[in-house]
Amino acid sequence: MSLIPKVGREHWRMRILLFGISFILWMGVIIHLYPVYWMFTTSIKHWSEVYKFPPTLYPHRPTFGAYKLIYRILGSGRGHGILWHPFYVYLKNSVIMVGAIMALQIPISFLVGYSLSKLHKPTWNRILFLFFIGTMVVPYQISLIPTYLILKHFPFASRHVPNIPFTNIPFPTHNFLDSYWAVVLPGLMSGFNILLFKGFFDTIPDEIINAARLDGSSELGILRRIILPLSKPVLAVVSYFTFSGAWNQFLWPLIVLTKREIWPLSLAMYHMEQLLRYPTLGLDPSAIEELEYGYAWNGLMALAIVQSIPVFIMFIIFREQLMKGIKLRGFK
Repeated sequence: MSLIPKVGREHWRMRILLFGISFILWMGVIIHLYPVYWMFTTSIKHWSEVYKFPPTLYPHRPTFGAYKLIYRILGSGRGHGILWHPFYVYLKNSVIMVGAIMALQIPISFLVGYSLSKLHKPTWNRILFLFFIGTMVVPYQISLIPTYLILKHFPFASRHVPNIPFTNIPFPTHNFLDSYWAVVLPGLMSGFNILLFKGFFDTIPDEIINAARLDGSSELGILRRIILPLSKPVLAVVSYFTFSGAWNQFLWPLIVLTKREIWPLSLAMYHMEQLLRYPTLGLDPSAIEELEYGYAWNGLMALAIVQSIPVFIMFIIFREQLMKGIKLRGFK
């Protein structure tokens, strides 16, 4: 159904309304795409043109030197003058962290959403649902310190480990900091994904599941033969959101990871930007050649484009299911 009915579109007032709506929508598209355009044009500018003021809207001497430099770093393992480690090390770390988060968070959210929608009684369903959704109400910044402490002194979220009663011996703990688990474990549960799964499962008629139970199917069989085939749209949406959030996360890895060899790509890019802005903080003299070749802000924009390619690929993979959308109770 069209927003504006076809009847009466030729009237001048309706034409003005359509023009105004189209103008606002196109302005929104341009505003959203302009940062992408600026990032790409900056990546192909010469390093001397990047620092011009006022800045140029398009490259006068386009060059792919920054991309060639990234290729050289990936191919030869160079770049430790700026990145301390070869570029592929940080790329590997990001892939491991994102893969672990997706492999754990999506099944957990899937099962929790299904149990809330189809398995629990109405009373417990409401209580548990409010509990999981309540995690979305708490600001992320408030949970940083408790999460940090519990990862440092697992399973105690305290600055000091308590002693075993009637002894001076502290309880045994484990420190997850400076490891992949420090990033993966806080991402095991997502209240937003549980909301998406439960809202989708609520649209599946209970008669289908009850009929399968009468035929002797187990709950795992129902999940595998009925629920999973019907859940492709919501799985695509959750997979895309989970991948994007895990791939682009920055604040939490910055807090819990101090070893450079396990930094994700986003953290390595941040520290590289700091060195490019303040070279005296630790930029090796041998890296000056790289700066002249293209490892300035144009190189940083090129790296940002390279980092965004996996997110774009994920969108291409799930585009059909994403376009179908997901039905939540009360709205689409």
